[in-house]
Amino acid sequence: MKTLASTQAILKTASSKTFRGMGILPMSCWIVTHGQDAHATGAIRKSDGESMFSAEKLKRMSAGLGKLGASFCAAIISMLCLSHAACQAAGQGERPIVATASGKVEGIQTKNGVLAFLGIPFAEPPKGDLRFMAPVEVKPWEGVRDATKSGPAAPQPAAPLDPAAKFAQDEDCLNLNIWTPGADGGKRPVLVFIHGGAFVAGRSGEPLFDGANISKRGDIVFASINYRLGMLGFLYLEDFGAEYQGSGSNGIRDQILALRWLKNNIARFGGDPGNITIMGESAGAMSVITLMSLPQTKGLFRRGIAESGPLNWLRTKKEAASLTADFMEICKERYGVTDVAGLRKLKPEELIDAQSDMFAKPGAQIMPRMSMPVIDGTVIPKEPFAAIQDGAADGIALLNGTNRDEYCFWIQFKPSLQSEPLADFLSEIPWLGRNLGDRKQEVLDFYNKRNPTPGPEKSSIASSVAYATDELFLVPQIKTSEAQSKHAKVWVYRFDWKAQAPNKEFLNSCHALELPFVFKSFDPDDEMVGPNPPMGLSDAMQDAWISFARTGDPNHKGLPEWPAYGPARRATMIFDTKSKVVEDPDPEVRKLFQDIPL
Repeated sequence: MKTLASTQAILKTASSKTFRGMGILPMSCWIVTHGQDAHATGAIRKSDGESMFSAEKLKRMSAGLGKLGASFCAAIISMLCLSHAACQAAGQGERPIVATASGKVEGIQTKNGVLAFLGIPFAEPPKGDLRFMAPVEVKPWEGVRDATKSGPAAPQPAAPLDPAAKFAQDEDCLNLNIWTPGADGGKRPVLVFIHGGAFVAGRSGEPLFDGANISKRGDIVFASINYRLGMLGFLYLEDFGAEYQGSGSNGIRDQILALRWLKNNIARFGGDPGNITIMGESAGAMSVITLMSLPQTKGLFRRGIAESGPLNWLRTKKEAASLTADFMEICKERYGVTDVAGLRKLKPEELIDAQSDMFAKPGAQIMPRMSMPVIDGTVIPKEPFAAIQDGAADGIALLNGTNRDEYCFWIQFKPSLQSEPLADFLSEIPWLGRNLGDRKQEVLDFYNKRNPTPGPEKSSIASSVAYATDELFLVPQIKTSEAQSKHAKVWVYRFDWKAQAPNKEFLNSCHALELPFVFKSFDPDDEMVGPNPPMGLSDAMQDAWISFARTGDPNHKGLPEWPAYGPARRATMIFDTKSKVVEDPDPEVRKLFQDIPL
């Protein structure tokens, strides 16, 4: 590396008016292309896309420049002959370029020095004849692709807390982002994030999910991926022809293809393809557990982190077919469309409008199950929880957790949840209690006694909110953790810190509240966290996630000892301003649901 250091020193000297006058940019504007093609051709290019200079041409340019010119060109040639890792290290700067198997991408250096490569496509645009079909690997591109800003999000309806008009949307949404301390050949742990949003909303380019901080703090490579959403990603069409097998889980297919792309290319960004951890929140966490259960993902990752994953939301083929029939009826009424050919002619926004009509139906406005993945026998061959029980994820370590008051999040959209009786709530959304059977009255009595109608305290929890939190989040987490602990190490957490924003006491420790702590991406205008969040809690959580990605164990010096989860102790890390380990923190709920199917 001494050669590299001396070379860079010479190049810095060469960043002068004389060389600029000859068309040679200062060092800050030179980028060494990464990959074997650069080594073979001895090529170097300007970051603005101007012509390449071969080593031979640089020799000729040195004629007549004297000792300094000869030294300069010798330095360039020396750099071109360095090892692959050295070439990558030399290429780091404000506009780094990496040569992937798909083509070259030009990123940007973030404020904290991390390199960011954003909006990299991993699949062909799923438009036209590719709409509703399995994703197709992206075709290699010529030249250098700009990767300095996030790509479009999947088409989606406007959301009350994140209006769709705020960001670009396009069916050409299958892109990913990478943050790395250095595209230098280092074998860093890789953490891949899958966003949530009930499979109908969300995007990897959300500022909340900026990976620069966690990449810098942990010296890891961080990536995030997009996937198709709503009816464009999960419309079950198998009844329209064999060519549509698996269409009800195309969004999961997108995730798998993105992971394959990362597996094949992450070494070029300084990551270790043999040490990949996938993580997700909400629908992203549900995706993590689902991906762990699939035979086609073997070897793509080593570990999983699931934050608040409701594993009991998947649809059966019968449920999916029924919902598709309802959707087609709406499309017939709206647009006169009766088949897939007609659906392909509709604009994305027209499909989203029809989808919104579906969501407006009674019982669907809070939990839009019509867009959940399908246990179809093709993409998802078996119910994921059953597959986990049978050892489908054998050897895959899991960090699994929930927030204490998950369902309080939805009070923002339906304030009556603060006082709605549980019986009325289950009547409104009957699928939430579909598995209670003859235990329904017992369950109603339990929650009505434990969580009576709230009094004047704004932070009190109604029985309906408490039940939904447990049935959708806590119980699936407990059962999944217990099942996976028989096949690999599992660590369990619960996030208890409460929202501090003014007039938001009702949020308590709600769904998604942990995310800015994991990413350390606090927004001063955040309407949930509030001012002055505890940075110590963020450090503790971020370091746990980093440690788990690095070694498969979340323990670190900033936390009390955190034992792996098992049926004997059920050790659970309670994350709060003063974190602690509690054994079996919710025994009554666990025992109540022990014999009730997910």
